Amino acid sequence: MTEAVPGAAPEVIFETRAATGGFSVGFARLNRARQLNAITLSMCEQMLRQFREWAADEGVVAVVLEADGAKGFSAGGDVASVVRQVWAGGAQRFVYGDSFFEVEYALDLLIHTYPKPFISFVHGVCMGGGVGLAVGASHRIVADNCKIAMPEIHIGLFPDVGGGWFLNRLPGNIGRVMALTGMIISEADALFAGLADYYVPEAGRQALWAELLAIPWVDQPAANQASVTRLMLAVHRRHQPELPSAGLMQSFDALRFIAGQADLPGLLAGLQAAASEDPYFEIPAASLANGSPTTALITDAYLRRTRQMSIAQVLALDLLMARQFQRHHDFLEGVRALLIDKDRQPRWEARGFAEVDPQVVARHFQPLQPIR
Repeated sequence: MTEAVPGAAPEVIFETRAATGGFSVGFARLNRARQLNAITLSMCEQMLRQFREWAADEGVVAVVLEADGAKGFSAGGDVASVVRQVWAGGAQRFVYGDSFFEVEYALDLLIHTYPKPFISFVHGVCMGGGVGLAVGASHRIVADNCKIAMPEIHIGLFPDVGGGWFLNRLPGNIGRVMALTGMIISEADALFAGLADYYVPEAGRQALWAELLAIPWVDQPAANQASVTRLMLAVHRRHQPELPSAGLMQSFDALRFIAGQADLPGLLAGLQAAASEDPYFEIPAASLANGSPTTALITDAYLRRTRQMSIAQVLALDLLMARQFQRHHDFLEGVRALLIDKDRQPRWEARGFAEVDPQVVARHFQPLQPIR
């Protein structure tokens, strides 16, 4: 286990709040607001341990996951720490990254399969690993001013944390466009696409928790799930008129056409053609054009491979692939350019799709060779 720094503020705040019937609800709050709640190995270890305890505790009837800070829920995994460990060299250079991905994905799987109501409340920025935490909840709330994305193309990483499971389930195959471009969507888009279930503005968060605690809780998880659903639907209906329009809905036909292209050159050409007529597509087109060509091809292959997989199977493949990524050039270079040196000038291994070595793509799907 990773030890907390003595005297430092807790990275995740855990508490239980009294609910009706003598029960309680567990609340977990991400608490690295200055780092936009970027998720560390220690945070994943703490949440995995606490959520397992609450799952086994018959007095805890539900769990809420939320975050502190005005800017957002979570900017994703702290991959800069992973890369710095690799740069440090030595026989231990991959230990942190391998452990981080393993614990993060175990946490994601636990949330997807949680035996009690699990409520995620997303506000502001929610990207990458943050999406992985939120999307597996049984009840997924989005607040106002959300910026939700799987932006791994910018750092030479694939859309992990179960992306092959939830992106493949979006309407019109638009998850393919999201994965390849890091396209940012709003709270209304998330509801339209099925990445969230309910809308509650940030100003209504504490009132929602008061109503949640007042539910007539019982010792039957299925009945509690139904009670939470009824509450969430009622609160969502109350606030629904405040929702903005969904850009995904307005551009759905164009996105579906682009996502249906047979190969990546065709998909990029479709994005660029759409961008020439509609500014909505300009950033996604530039993101794919400037992202790692190797990563784009791996991501496309990953989405094809995971189309019929369960969430457990997808996360098992994610772990295999993430361990490979931290041992290859483009992930290290992408994180350097975007998050460490911040020069935004990555030097990718290949300059275009045609230059990508198919063997490099295939290697990312192969287990690491055992040390002899």
